[in-house]
Amino acid sequence: MTRFYNKQKELSEKWIGPMCPKIRNKLLKNSEFSNMCFVLPAGKGIFQVQSGGNDYIVNILTKSCDCRKWDLTGIPCNHAVACLRHERFPAEEMLPSCYSIKTYGKVYGFNIMPCKDQSLWEKTNGPQVQPPIYEKEVGRPPKSRRKQPQEVQGKYGPQLSRHGTIIACSWCKDENHNRIGCPFRKLGLRPGVRTILATPVEVTVDDSLVQEPVITHVQTSLECYKQSSLPMQEHGAPQGLQDEDFGDPMWSQMLDEVTPAHLY
Repeated sequence: MTRFYNKQKELSEKWIGPMCPKIRNKLLKNSEFSNMCFVLPAGKGIFQVQSGGNDYIVNILTKSCDCRKWDLTGIPCNHAVACLRHERFPAEEMLPSCYSIKTYGKVYGFNIMPCKDQSLWEKTNGPQVQPPIYEKEVGRPPKSRRKQPQEVQGKYGPQLSRHGTIIACSWCKDENHNRIGCPFRKLGLRPGVRTILATPVEVTVDDSLVQEPVITHVQTSLECYKQSSLPMQEHGAPQGLQDEDFGDPMWSQMLDEVTPAHLY
């Protein structure tokens, strides 16, 4: 209400001319910049304007310029003012009607009537208007708004989110998991050991080199076991195996499995 009163007062006392003061100042600023433009007419309202080392195409019939300022704001840019000046045409007449003082007066020409005192309001039989029911949410209320990813400042500048990136484990170098959830780290396997276990290795052994050491090892083991039972008998320990026990069929079968047939 007070704003409308102030605008009406400004319009009647201070503003002079066909256009609003702010729009007139912008147009005067563009007129000063137009002195550095060189205009080349092409005909039918089309011009080529050279300014600041660049070329711009201006069409005063469609009110457009390659810099897009005239298209977006409706106020002729410095390139358009240079073309209008070349054609001896006033730039004020190319402004839209919404920037005129006449239109501005129509917008603020009416008054907003003040409200009566609440005691003088007309009483109706309708339901009483109540404030909305407040529902307390779980958790501590937020103290600040949610910031965009580019607004979060980290140690070395804006800290962007890593959502959608593929992570790699620093232990086994595999993807889609990290060091904490690495299954090989939980088993205590290093990356090199894991590669050895995962790769099948074929081992070829020459029978002529293995037969004699295997037999010698088995016979030596039997002799050591027989000798180890003798001290136990002297000290009253449970009796060990006797010589005749080595003639048992089980021991014969074990010797047959590790002894080649051509050595018998």
